[in-house]
Amino acid sequence: MAELNVAFPKGISSRIHFTWILSPSKDLLFYIGSTLAGWLYVGVIWFAIRTLDDPLNDAFSVLQIGGQSIALNLHLLVILSWALLLDAPHVWATLGRTLFDPDEWRVRGREIRRSFLWFFVGPFAIVLPYAIGSITSRFGVTFPESTLAAGGILFFVFFRLWAYYHVVRQHWGFFSLYKRKANDYGDLINKVDYWFFNLSLYLPLALFMTSPFYARTPGFPDISLRTPLIGNVSIGAVVYPLTWALYLVTITGYIAFQIKLRRDGQILNGSKLLYMLLIVPLHFVAFSHPIMAVFIVPLVTIGHNIQYHCIVYSFAQNKYKSKTERSYRWVKTLFKNFAVYAFVGLLFTVIFYRGPWIDWLQSLTGLELNHVVLNSLGMMAGAQNPANLHLGERIFAAFLLGWAMQHYYLDSKIWRVSKDKEVRENLKV
Repeated sequence: MAELNVAFPKGISSRIHFTWILSPSKDLLFYIGSTLAGWLYVGVIWFAIRTLDDPLNDAFSVLQIGGQSIALNLHLLVILSWALLLDAPHVWATLGRTLFDPDEWRVRGREIRRSFLWFFVGPFAIVLPYAIGSITSRFGVTFPESTLAAGGILFFVFFRLWAYYHVVRQHWGFFSLYKRKANDYGDLINKVDYWFFNLSLYLPLALFMTSPFYARTPGFPDISLRTPLIGNVSIGAVVYPLTWALYLVTITGYIAFQIKLRRDGQILNGSKLLYMLLIVPLHFVAFSHPIMAVFIVPLVTIGHNIQYHCIVYSFAQNKYKSKTERSYRWVKTLFKNFAVYAFVGLLFTVIFYRGPWIDWLQSLTGLELNHVVLNSLGMMAGAQNPANLHLGERIFAAFLLGWAMQHYYLDSKIWRVSKDKEVRENLKV
């Protein structure tokens, strides 16, 4: 078990202990420090808020490259950089780890086959109200467009919530690994850690949904929590301050608990605390402003992407390098070294967003699919309102989101450290 050798002030090193999953340098760079990428995006967005009249549409500057004008706006600097360089390749990492691994097909073949159904959930949810409306119209019953579009709105809300849940669950996985490495257990400690972790990461979402500025956030449906019910009193007006109070109690209570542990003579789990020190404020800031909330998915996901690439690559190196059977030849090639792994991930991104199939579908559907693909990226990031798109665009974008949902589903099956001995061995935990 590696320990961090840092020159702490006298007495500090005896009060806090650091243990690592891989090594001090790799953990601090890829697992704990990866959250700093989200903070970098916060800085870019905050600068746009302070300097641009319309942060969502105005550009900081325009580059002229080869006769082409490239607007340096938040869509390019945040959404495209996140989606193309890290997010799509991390979806590929799951596919490489499952579709090409003969062990996964033997153990989880049914789940892998089922995972492809997620590509059709979104299109079905979008089309269903229109199909019902088409039938009822024959009997003289028609519905307004806002009602017919409800299926799509609900689907995209579901997708964003699942995306956030997915990220939080991975954070819980790393939080738990740092507890396991430090043997940081005990009935009271486990209960306090559990409630602190979940409340500190989910209460910012509740604060956002009940906040006065929620209704001013583009791309989010009206949930009427600020609509007066009795006089000027609304659900949001009551719940918002209570949520604030609970959030402050959660943070201060956890700090007080750590102080008490130290006074009782226990050594604190430094890796666990450092991990949460970077993550908890980021999730709070991401939900603290309507423009920040528009970019909530890349803000909280980019660190998750970096963590995921590291853990998948480390797992693959530990598992596949020693395999000599012919059935592992493809997965061994995909994870041969980091250069091959990165190249295949970026190639998947290019094919995913701009492969020949885009031209074929464009000629088949008549849609401007280059534009639709960018819109789908915007909806994955939370920056595009699906209500502003045509029906065909919404259906195609929802189909593309199937890649992400398949990833969420498979991820929930393949990383069960407490139940899967092979995962524990190959992650060396």
